[in-house]
Amino acid sequence: MGLAFALALCLAGAHAAVARWIAGAAGFPLDDAWIHARLARSLAEGRGFSFNPGEPAAVSSAPLWTLLVSVPAAAAIPFPWAAYLAGAAAGAALSLLGFRLTERATGDSKAGLLCAALLLGTHPFPWSIASGMEPAFAAALALATLLAALSGRMVITFLLASAAGLARPELCLMPGFVLLDALCRLQRPGPKRIARLSLAALAATAAPFLIDRLLTGQYVFAALAAKVGRHGVIAALGEGRADLVPSILAANLPLYFVPLLRALARDNVALLVLAPIGLWRLAASGRGSHLAWMVFILLPTAVAVLAPFGGPEFHEQRYIGPVVAIMVVAGCVAWAAIPTGPPARGLRLAALVLVAALSAWGSAAGLLRYAREVKNINEMQVKIGRWLLERPGGPGTIATNDIGAIGFVTGAPILDLTGLATREVVPYLRRPPAPGSSNRGWNGASESGLLEFLRVRRPDYVAVFPAWYPSRFFREALGREVFRVDLDDNVICGDRSMIVYRPEWAASEPLRGEGSGR
Repeated sequence: MGLAFALALCLAGAHAAVARWIAGAAGFPLDDAWIHARLARSLAEGRGFSFNPGEPAAVSSAPLWTLLVSVPAAAAIPFPWAAYLAGAAAGAALSLLGFRLTERATGDSKAGLLCAALLLGTHPFPWSIASGMEPAFAAALALATLLAALSGRMVITFLLASAAGLARPELCLMPGFVLLDALCRLQRPGPKRIARLSLAALAATAAPFLIDRLLTGQYVFAALAAKVGRHGVIAALGEGRADLVPSILAANLPLYFVPLLRALARDNVALLVLAPIGLWRLAASGRGSHLAWMVFILLPTAVAVLAPFGGPEFHEQRYIGPVVAIMVVAGCVAWAAIPTGPPARGLRLAALVLVAALSAWGSAAGLLRYAREVKNINEMQVKIGRWLLERPGGPGTIATNDIGAIGFVTGAPILDLTGLATREVVPYLRRPPAPGSSNRGWNGASESGLLEFLRVRRPDYVAVFPAWYPSRFFREALGREVFRVDLDDNVICGDRSMIVYRPEWAASEPLRGEGSGR
């Protein structure tokens, strides 16, 4: 564990060094990482899971990761270094679990060492360690669940599966997979055994939602309502449109799986080719488990159909960390099946060199993208946050559609125009358009509804991506443009431009329906 942690720290240091060389300073490659940082700072200061002081909110879709990041923050380690330390711990745990899992499945310690090295060296995990985000942590919990299942310890397996749901929301499906796996492996289970397993799976599935309610006052992560819940079967059924389900299935599956396979092939095409053999071996061995192929196939299928957002390649594959980890483990399990005798020894060595080289190549490309992403975030959101902080009298209340770095740097009250930290804006965003027209805002948002919300709440500054709200009437209603950032090399921000407005609400009467969200 110590060696894995040291290697993970070296990876974090390498990413920080390259970022300082290209971007001029260390930082995070996603604005979302600064959301975790602000929440972790709040936890470390004893203010709970609140983005705005005194307002608990389900902003984090990975509350267990946020809690982990708050530990070094509570020890007065500054950001981004606190998150780098948490990322190194997650990466080390992932590497160690990969070693144990592969060695247990194959009896080959060399295959275990190969898996441990590849989990530290295959994208997105090196990127993840220094990103301030949760992919390595979520993947580690998925592998821990699989390892516990192979050991036959059902109580621990369900506990780990439940914890995984607090590291990534889609992993709330893990207890159901554990139940299916147990039923597949048991020979003629009696009704009482089936009932006990089903109750355990139900409790493990419900636990993340109950814990989220305890921590934030809400059962469901805000991202589901604000961003995700409009594109899949969940939304269709919620709106009483069961007739849309066949078309969703027909459209969403290819739209999701084509980029998923492309992403996995780019990470390491050799491991992707080997993975089916390894998945079969993991399921077919004496005390095997079906969990690996379920995570690899059923998990992305469920995400694509139920509530997709962003796609597998979005944000450097942050949503498919467990799938990549299973690919690495399965590939190494398949590699272990290559005979060690003289006729096949050369093939075994060649396969090892190939998978190592492909992972190194993908991670090197990810390292350079990481530095450019940090540069983008520093030059846009961090810069705007510092500019707002320096305003005479302070920044006041800020309304923005990218709340992370601006919120962290200023420490000011934030109105989140996407609805993550400010749930009351969601009804305004979802106001239906007038007959014969359509909503042109980001993710189908109503610009007139959002403008009404802003007139009701009257923030001191509004910082938005202009491309997200293209209507001229919307931008003109925001008043005077006081600051602007335009990126020449944008690779990660929601738009190449962000504009800060200084509204003059005193000259503008609130629209009727104040507070109603109509």
